[in-house]
Amino acid sequence: MLFDKCVSFCVDELLWMLSWGWYQLFFGICFLTFLLVFIDRMKIISAFVLTIGAYAFAMLIYFSFVSELFVNYFQWKFVAGGMPRVFTPFYASLFLGLIYSLEQLLFFYIVHWWRPINVTRLFVCALLSNSGAALVACCFMKVNF
Repeated sequence: MLFDKCVSFCVDELLWMLSWGWYQLFFGICFLTFLLVFIDRMKIISAFVLTIGAYAFAMLIYFSFVSELFVNYFQWKFVAGGMPRVFTPFYASLFLGLIYSLEQLLFFYIVHWWRPINVTRLFVCALLSNSGAALVACCFMKVNF
């Protein structure tokens, strides 16, 4: 019972990421680049490349994890036309931001093997940018749709 709810939550968040999460992705990239340039004192090109890499890694890992493990291995099926079970767009965006932040933490640790970076500071910047992006994306969706 609990496992089914966890699987359903992960698949619902994946559907949110692929549908409405693009707004959050755009704002998150802008915010994280801004934070890395002004707080972590990185050059703008380095900050942008690190940001794009972090978001691409997070999206790829989450999509691969959910689609391969839950959909293919456990044969979980999503009924087309069904509503994803999210409470509100803000909670869905906030949980997606948390998922992005945790996967970006893994990316930052991988980058840390090749280049000396402060992983804790990058994680805090990612957490702040993803939370801010969730808030701004929800406000954007509420105003426009």
